[in-house]
Parts: sequence; structure tokens; C-alpha cells
Amino acid sequence: MVKVGLILKNAREQKGLTLDELADLTGVGKTRLNDVELGNGNKLMVDTLEAYRRVIRPLNPETGEVYQCWELLEIAMILEDPPELEVQK
Repeated sequence: MVKVGLILKNAREQKGLTLDELADLTGVGKTRLNDVELGNGNKLMVDTLEAYRRVIRPLNPETGEVYQCWELLEIAMILEDPPELEVQK
């Protein structure tokens, strides 16, 4: 979830918005928004993600298009540091 948080934080900062301003615009609490940006917690709520996306419109650098909610969810589901797997003999 850390990568999605960085995407959203960078987009918010590029728009010149503080967390307080984004909270007012989205109706999502500042603490929850901060947790998303920092990658805290293990749940990413679709409504929170969509509220972020709708207001800050983060751009996918590969396409130049605004990320769709499903794209951000897909990124969030990719493990940054996959666990080591042991092969049993």
C-alpha cells in the first residue's frame, strides 16, 4: 500500500493541497488520509481511494491519464517485499 500512498501524496502536493484541505474536499478524515499516504493499516477502503482520486486526479506516468480506481487498487495489492518462500523437500 506504500506505493499507492506515495502516488496519492505526490499528486496532492502537486495540487498544493494540505491534508486538512483534502479532508474538507473529500469528507474523509485527516487521520485516515494520512494513514493512506503513509501506507499504515492493512485495509484500503474503495470509497476513500475514490474520494482521493476524484479530487486530486493522480496521473499515471506511463499513460498520462488519470489513474482509475481499479488501477490504484491493483497497485495496492502488489506486495512491495514479498515474503521468502521455503521449498519443502
